[in-house]
Amino acid sequence: MTAPVLVTGAGSGIGRAIVEALRAADVPVWAAARRDTHLQALAALGAWPLRLDVRDAAQVQAAAAAVAAQGQGLGGLVHNAGVGGIAPLAGWPDADLQALFDTNVFGPHRLTNALLPALLAARGRIVCIGSMGGSITAPTMGPYTMSKHALEAYAECLRQELAPHGVAVSIVQPGAVATDIGDNGREGNLARLAATPPPFDTLAADVAESIRAPVAPDPAAPESALNRRFAPPSAVAAVVMQALQSPQPQARYLVGTRWESDRVVDALITRLIDAARSPSQGMDEAALLERVRQAWRSQGGAGGAPEDEAAR
Repeated sequence: MTAPVLVTGAGSGIGRAIVEALRAADVPVWAAARRDTHLQALAALGAWPLRLDVRDAAQVQAAAAAVAAQGQGLGGLVHNAGVGGIAPLAGWPDADLQALFDTNVFGPHRLTNALLPALLAARGRIVCIGSMGGSITAPTMGPYTMSKHALEAYAECLRQELAPHGVAVSIVQPGAVATDIGDNGREGNLARLAATPPPFDTLAADVAESIRAPVAPDPAAPESALNRRFAPPSAVAAVVMQALQSPQPQARYLVGTRWESDRVVDALITRLIDAARSPSQGMDEAALLERVRQAWRSQGGAGGAPEDEAAR
């Protein structure tokens, strides 16, 4: 890919690692961030710094105008900008929920639409940085995982709509990654946890204590919900490079430990069984397993790689 790629949320963490990987491959990069210090550091990497808050419609339009004026087109768009947040659902004010969705869901939609002419002209790629939380959820993670479930649907619909026009869309689904997202949202998380009403306040208090006095993971102990393994941002960046450069990119890529991936697979299996056993289906075990075998073979499960619709 020789046309430029635009990466949002490029100031640190996963976004910064993606910019570094692209520049190492000599790909020109529009590196979007909000802080002056981040923009200066990105320029030092040889990227074109771009001030962009995906919640701001005027800044989104200005970014699209800058890409058009630069004249090299746009070969790829990586939606990495995102925010987190924790607290029991009862502790989430409407304004906090709306702000989270404005960045994690409306932001990608807003920016994609502004850049669609350039992406269509280049028959480019779009990569959304989602989360394993787009398939699973857990107590206190509701709104964040809701936003990532929505991003899953957005990416899948976009993939189907743009495939006939030569634009491939993938979503990368990381597990735990060593970034600043938790520190950046620390005060907001503590405020929501403190305001959580009974009977959920006990759970909220326990989570608040874990934020104030975090326990470092024990590498000698098995991985669990309380003993996570954090992947480096470079691991996610490597998969993003595959999605941007592969002749036949996958629709979805999981990135993380086997323990994390197993949680996703188990959740999807449970949904599949629930659907098969619904009264309108009445499918028995043998019939369901045969459907799974057929799908596995048709999608290259024997070791081959099927042609993805988005790459045709």
